[in-house]
Amino acid sequence: MKKYLLAVLFLMANIGSTPANATTISSTLNADNIFQLYVSTSNNTLGTLVGSGDTWGNTYNFTSQLTAGVTNFLHIVVNNVGGPGGLLGAFTLSDTSFVFANGTQTLLTGDAGITQNLSGFGSAGNATVSEGANGVGPWGTRSGYDQLVPQWIWNYYSNNGDDRNTVYFSASILVPNAVPEPGSIALLGLGLLALVAWRKRKEQMSA
Repeated sequence: MKKYLLAVLFLMANIGSTPANATTISSTLNADNIFQLYVSTSNNTLGTLVGSGDTWGNTYNFTSQLTAGVTNFLHIVVNNVGGPGGLLGAFTLSDTSFVFANGTQTLLTGDAGITQNLSGFGSAGNATVSEGANGVGPWGTRSGYDQLVPQWIWNYYSNNGDDRNTVYFSASILVPNAVPEPGSIALLGLGLLALVAWRKRKEQMSA
């Protein structure tokens, strides 16, 4: 009997528990001109500031932790102060606890998993527009992407324009196997306790 009870308590204590090592997301970014990078657990709010930059020629690298067990969101705000605007980036996850919308642990600007709008976060996003792969003019080749080939993206093709928009980019970071809701965990625990009680009655009747 003690073995059954201990098994129930152990299962209830460990279902949905947070992994010892949190998943991290590594971000590599260039933006024309000024950007802020956030990670959030709601697509309606900016979230936690991860880093920022203000020089399009510099490649910026950041690492941050994700909140376990729930959908996270990558939010990037880019403000163009004149001339062409654009965002170039690559994002990788440290393990398989999460996936991007493309089903993998790597997301590049230009992939369908990144959306944009001009009004902020929370509303439905639109597809981004490619301005060309890393190396395209007027930016040239930006270092730090190794074998990855992200594309410069914006709300429209603006290489020859004077676009002073602020563009809000968003990407979902999903849990491939959702953790059971607290209510489901409680029901499972009650079911296991009922099983233990039934087993005890059966043993008493057999004695």
